[in-house]
Amino acid sequence: MPMVLKPKMLIFSHVCNPTSITGAEKLLLFFCQQISPYFECVLVAPNEGRLTTLARASGHDVRIYKVPLLHGIYTPGPGLLAEADRLVSTSVFRSFVQWIAGESPSVIVTNTCVHLLPAVAGKKLGIPVLWQLTEMITNNGYAHLSASLINQYSSWIISISESVAQHFPVDVRQSKMTILPPSWNDFDIQPETWPEHRASFRSRLGIGPDIPVIGMISSFLIETKGVHHFIDMALSLKDAYPKALFLIVGSVMDPGYEKQCRERIEAAGAKSRFIFAGAQEDMGQVYPALDIVVVPSLVPEGFGLTALEGLLYGKPVVAYAAGGLAEMLTAVGCPQMLAEPSSPASLADKVAVVLEQSDQGEALGQQNRAQVVSVYGPELYRARVNGMVTRWMTEQPSWFQINKSIQFRHLLPGSRHKGRGRKRKKRGLSFPRQRTARRSRGLELRKARRRAIKSRLRRTSVRRRRA
Repeated sequence: MPMVLKPKMLIFSHVCNPTSITGAEKLLLFFCQQISPYFECVLVAPNEGRLTTLARASGHDVRIYKVPLLHGIYTPGPGLLAEADRLVSTSVFRSFVQWIAGESPSVIVTNTCVHLLPAVAGKKLGIPVLWQLTEMITNNGYAHLSASLINQYSSWIISISESVAQHFPVDVRQSKMTILPPSWNDFDIQPETWPEHRASFRSRLGIGPDIPVIGMISSFLIETKGVHHFIDMALSLKDAYPKALFLIVGSVMDPGYEKQCRERIEAAGAKSRFIFAGAQEDMGQVYPALDIVVVPSLVPEGFGLTALEGLLYGKPVVAYAAGGLAEMLTAVGCPQMLAEPSSPASLADKVAVVLEQSDQGEALGQQNRAQVVSVYGPELYRARVNGMVTRWMTEQPSWFQINKSIQFRHLLPGSRHKGRGRKRKKRGLSFPRQRTARRSRGLELRKARRRAIKSRLRRTSVRRRRA
């Protein structure tokens, strides 16, 4: 049976952490798995790490290519467009464009708002760009500049939530955007293993089976994730619930901040009530060991994958009511678990309600799990992807053409267009237009007319000489 060729999709990850994996990386890998029936997915990461290991294990090709990020798109200012202009005027970008041309993809996917260069390179080469957004752009009065930049260099936008999409005009959201919330692989969950994982993880940390454990989980223990808010919440609960322990999971990125957090605990004489567990490779062992999951993020999350996973593992989840977290917990019928933003006291009140209902914990957990499956389950994700791809097939059939080789000679060293490219470079983000099929047909017609005219002139000249 002949092999079915699929159009090649280059999928760019902005990070690849060596031992842990962020929510954005995890979601990108899941997207690769779900879109692979339609495209030959090739993951491009800035370096080797946990993501590339998992991608290869899933059967995806991997390339390593590192380019600068533009963090100003996440926290925009008045000079954002000039900053982007400088970034795409570098030799690094020009080399990157040539590398993509050599890969000859049919479609490019760039992940997170800060990963600008793959999108601009795709636009320059005439390759469709799908821009996947997983975070909320900071709403500081300049978010419209970020939205404009993303709109300009994307053929389609995939937004993780309605909260993330809010900065884009209605016409953009209707014409070129899909809301695609995250989901999971059922194979990775395996509820039948939860009791064993709960017992083994607790045993490893010296925690008894009946001890209430309240936990927060983050890829990195940084200030914006609200570790100090979790600690303040815990300190206000420790006397009322003397058996409760508080677990903090995540890699240390800022040693100074971690030191401040530990000193906060020691000053309250509560060192024995907290466990810093560091990064955990298998989160499927961590969630079953918890009784309550707290998400005290101090910035509005695009979605809140930790909260989704907590609910999926049958745990009550308490979070600040901001951004995608509020959207998600409301969608699954848990608005009562949303605390007042930036208020550790409000977090403590919500957690205390759950602790007082400890006898109902298992039933509440099963209810949470059923609700999250009904709203964000894998079957719904696949249906959303299928609907999105079907729309592309109808509206953009050229995206599914297989580019065996893309001729971009004007980008290669020594080509006759090289000088022209340098002159245009000063115009910043206004790149030369690529020759479309329609323009190519027009050129061929003009050539044919010139050949016909020359032929008629030759015949006329011959007749005159004979006369």
